[in-house]
Amino acid sequence: MPARKHDEREPNAETGPRDTGRAFRLLLAANPLPMWVYDLETLVFLEVNDAAVAHYGYSRAEFLAMTISDIRPVEDDARLRASIAERRDELQHSGHWRHRRADGTLMDVEVTSHLLDWAGRPAALVVAHDVSETRHLHSEFSRRTHFDEPTGLANAALFTDRVTAALLRSKSGDGHVGVLVIALDNLEALASTVGDEAADAFIRVTAERLRACCGAPETLARLGGGRFAVLREANDEPAILALASTVASALAPSVAVPGHGELKSSASVGIALANGDVEDAASLVRNATSAMRHATERHDGHFLVFNTELRRNAVDAFHTEQALASATRLEQLCLYYQPIVDLNNGDVVGCEALLRWERPGFGLVSPDRFIPLAERSGLIVEIGTWVIEHAIAEAAAWPTSAQRPARVGINLSAHQLRDEHLVERFATACTSSGLPASSVCVELTESAFVATNDYGAYQVLAALREMGIEVAIDDFGTGYSSLSYLKHLPFDVVKIDRGFIAGLGVDRADRLLVEAVVRVAHGLNLRVVAEGVETEFQLAALREFGCDAAQGYLLARPVPGAALPSALDQARRVVAR
Repeated sequence: MPARKHDEREPNAETGPRDTGRAFRLLLAANPLPMWVYDLETLVFLEVNDAAVAHYGYSRAEFLAMTISDIRPVEDDARLRASIAERRDELQHSGHWRHRRADGTLMDVEVTSHLLDWAGRPAALVVAHDVSETRHLHSEFSRRTHFDEPTGLANAALFTDRVTAALLRSKSGDGHVGVLVIALDNLEALASTVGDEAADAFIRVTAERLRACCGAPETLARLGGGRFAVLREANDEPAILALASTVASALAPSVAVPGHGELKSSASVGIALANGDVEDAASLVRNATSAMRHATERHDGHFLVFNTELRRNAVDAFHTEQALASATRLEQLCLYYQPIVDLNNGDVVGCEALLRWERPGFGLVSPDRFIPLAERSGLIVEIGTWVIEHAIAEAAAWPTSAQRPARVGINLSAHQLRDEHLVERFATACTSSGLPASSVCVELTESAFVATNDYGAYQVLAALREMGIEVAIDDFGTGYSSLSYLKHLPFDVVKIDRGFIAGLGVDRADRLLVEAVVRVAHGLNLRVVAEGVETEFQLAALREFGCDAAQGYLLARPVPGAALPSALDQARRVVAR
């Protein structure tokens, strides 16, 4: 039998453990993950691999002079010793830990350990896996999923979860749960005036003010746009109402925004209190939102508590919205027309198309009752398209004569301005009916334009004018009135709000304002129409100011298309008197 080479040895009691130890050390050294062996009694490092030296930044000598407590934050030491005291007879995954690098930074690690005998002493082999990046990504994902980026507040999803938990707690105790929904009034108008960046700064300041007046028991959230929410758990309901008052007061002062001075947007607060009728978070938030909307409509910057009446209104609104969704399909919509008469020669220069809804069981419903619902639900684009098609088709069928109205006026909402097919809808309606585009005037309230006052909205109006369609600014003098709009925006006609016309002969300021609007509009080559003319005195004053045209009950009330000829005759007779 050939002799063995000199380095080939039979494993025996003397050489076997030594070779096994060498193999173990080679395995330890070659592992790409940080590994070490420490003494279970003294916690001193007995061995450490190159990966640990590289990853932790300690030299090998520094490692072997330390205990495993030295690489951990002081506050984790108790947990470490409790973990070591546990008996582990096999491979153990001891979960997440924090380890300290040589430069003092902390990292998150997952540790796997195994008991072994090291040179006759009880020891443990540890493999450390740095999961800092993974945990950071998980934390970032969680933050983005559950928190609002600009403000750092909880988002709607997380807020709903927390309200659900609060409701569960309230069922097992005597506490009360309330939700506040807060809306910054006219935030869209503010953003369109000063820009999105300034509006975002306004929102961040609002979030800070809410943090300042809402203590630990509350949970804050941003629901989107200018809407916020607060969860309040209290011993009694008055404490929840008191918080609402505090919030309304905290948001009342103006906000200093660099480059834009002091900006102000009042807040409306809706409150919903959990009771026997509310069993889930979504219902509580929905009730608070409903109360907030009613508070917004009051325009007093105060708060409103959801109650039986608001619940009934919310139910009515829901059923109205459901019925409205099928109104066009069931042919329940119709158009009324109100003449607009030239104050100089008595000619009918136009008729404003006014939408009505013949709702079964309710009769004729005014647009003031259902248009806001249509806008909130998104039905306004479908209904607006119906109005465009039918108003233009009916105007094309008006008898051809010198006495026919020159134009049909069609009202547009802010939502319709965002409709990318709006211009195409007008072009199609005019082509299919044969009505010239010059016989159409679109009417847009200044508040609606301000809500969409961006380049896209401007382009839409410019495209309509290029077709030959006139553009009128409706209800001028309400909302964010500014004579600068008349200079910079693509309007042909100014329609003065009826509120100013009603003040003629009553309020000297209204007389001065109406006269000023007429003078400025004419200086910019714009025509002026007075809305809501109801008395002979108002008509005479408007003629004195040089106002171009008027409409109102004195001239003629809105009537169905079939009754339009007699309404036109009446309007002409009134102006001719």
